[in-house]
Amino acid sequence: MSEDPIPRTPANHRWELAAYLVRERALGVAMVGGGLVVAALAGFGWDVWSCPFRRLTGLPCPGCGMTHACLAMLRGNWVAVWKFNPFGPVFGLFWVVVTFGLVLPQPWRDRFVTILGRFERRTRWAAWVGAGLLIYSLTRWFGNG
Repeated sequence: MSEDPIPRTPANHRWELAAYLVRERALGVAMVGGGLVVAALAGFGWDVWSCPFRRLTGLPCPGCGMTHACLAMLRGNWVAVWKFNPFGPVFGLFWVVVTFGLVLPQPWRDRFVTILGRFERRTRWAAWVGAGLLIYSLTRWFGNG
């Protein structure tokens, strides 16, 4: 096995989100399972989760509309995806990658975690997505005024 050029130090380890959920399998399975239950219920028209941020402030949080965006993506309705939350495909891909890692046999899962963790530490994609979500939220809050 080749050596990781970016060591997993505590500072670098914080950039691992998907790798962490695959490594901590019970947590990953619980998160994917819970998300599937919420998505299935939303698909039947039952809103089981009311956004606490929106209830407190009256403003949509960065993730508001994400479940509906992912369901619209599954239906192939890309106009609705963009309307609900344009970050839906990013989060959908994230959960597909996590689910893929969770169903791999143990030896392959370990290798997948190594590769995924290296990718996450190098790209710091979560920070870029977080910055994009912040900008998106600010435009939703103040862009219509």
